[in-house]
Amino acid sequence: MNPVANSRGSEARADPRPIFGLDISLLAQDELIEELLAPPSAGGAKLVATVNVDHVVTLRTNSRFREAYDRAWRVTVDGAPVYLYARAVGVPLRERVTGADLFAELIERWEPAKHRLFMLVPNDAVAARMALAMAQRGYDERTLTIEVPPFGFERDADYSQDLAARIRAKQPTHIIMGVGAPKSEIWAHEHRDQLGDAIVLCVGAAVEFVTGLKMRSPLFMRRIGMEWFWRFATEPRRLFHRYFIRSFGFVLAMMADRPRAGGSLKPGHD
Repeated sequence: MNPVANSRGSEARADPRPIFGLDISLLAQDELIEELLAPPSAGGAKLVATVNVDHVVTLRTNSRFREAYDRAWRVTVDGAPVYLYARAVGVPLRERVTGADLFAELIERWEPAKHRLFMLVPNDAVAARMALAMAQRGYDERTLTIEVPPFGFERDADYSQDLAARIRAKQPTHIIMGVGAPKSEIWAHEHRDQLGDAIVLCVGAAVEFVTGLKMRSPLFMRRIGMEWFWRFATEPRRLFHRYFIRSFGFVLAMMADRPRAGGSLKPGHD
């Protein structure tokens, strides 16, 4: 039986639990990987979203991002603070399942005979390195397309329609959005019926980690939930506001969510 075939209802072994109004998947990473390697089922594109602190904050005010998450096929916990909060309110997560970890493992297990890939990446350097890495795994122009969309592509209706049509024509099994949140999730959700039957992975900086253009934190820092500090240390000007100003919104989100934890109500969109 195809484990993807029953969309959101296939999680009988580990029913999703809501926090912040999101149905969080309880699957371990290896279980989710097996789902992601299976042929995608009919019914349009299926979004896999990996929630972190910045996403939780954005969800409070961005209704389009909220809708994308509400309709996502799988939502996993990426950020360490989100994981700790989920455990504190009784969500029986076994581990964090991050976009970076998912993508790194899938890269090693995708096969050109089974999996056709369409990747959106942030710049030409990532595109060139990714093409080389995938060619070494047997991928060519028939099974792999890599595109660098122009800045603001998500606001360009004509470009977006053309991009969606080109993706559908390639019939990918997997669409990789490596161009940042919330635009990756919003774009994929709003074009889901135009993309064909594919799994959409929104993985952010994972495409840069895999290609070596950004260095991911050491494993011990990931294990103790300090990956955010590594990222801040490597990009302080870009990430100061996110980690030290915007993140206060996560405290507000926890305060709003705590009475509802374990329930099914959505937090308010402040």
